[in-house]
Amino acid sequence: MEKVLYEELCPEEFKERLKECPIAYLPLGTLEWHGPHLPLGADGIQPLGLFVRVAEKIGGIVLPTLFLGPDRFYHDKDQEYYGMDIHTGKTIVPYEMQQLTGSAYWMPDKQYQDMIRRIGANLSRAGFRALVSHGHGPSIWQFCDLKEELRETCQLDCYTAFDFLEDDILGYQCDHASANETAIVMALRPELVQMERIISGGEAPIGMAGRDPREHASKEYGMQVLEANVEAMSRGLERYRS
Repeated sequence: MEKVLYEELCPEEFKERLKECPIAYLPLGTLEWHGPHLPLGADGIQPLGLFVRVAEKIGGIVLPTLFLGPDRFYHDKDQEYYGMDIHTGKTIVPYEMQQLTGSAYWMPDKQYQDMIRRIGANLSRAGFRALVSHGHGPSIWQFCDLKEELRETCQLDCYTAFDFLEDDILGYQCDHASANETAIVMALRPELVQMERIISGGEAPIGMAGRDPREHASKEYGMQVLEANVEAMSRGLERYRS
């Protein structure tokens, strides 16, 4: 297997990969409830799988996955609630606001943007010319707000997967723990998906927004999404190869 993970590269290997293709890939993860059936790290598992395949195909270096991110936030006198703790009205089944098991990732928007700015500055100093980030929805939105700034201050061209393929069915991570994300994890890490937890006799599928995975998720669908995005992203980034 070709070495593409930043933390595994020796200095000479890093220098060679950077010269061939100066693209950094940053998975925007969380440790967040993704229904009873998906792992808490689903937000990071998905872009990491995509980025590794693109880096193997055209080059570039994949950074370690972040697990902190912004999101909706509500604080009462005794408790913090964030993300899918807060019912949006667009979920598969209704539920009361509650602290969902395992979610441990929230940080304020400003702190998150400052972290991305610092990462951008570090990558520019190391010699990268482009930064591709994807993953947790609110993290993507905050990253997109910084694209122009990072281009001006760090000379980094910035992209997300949605810049190469935006589609309600084939888009990458375009729901929350529902058919799209479930199918992608099925394709990447099938051993981590526990569909029995949301089928008959299982747990209520709360904290999930999008098409019902019990009807629409499959490994085949996940592979279709993955392959379409690998191809689209590879074509879009080809110009950075030396």
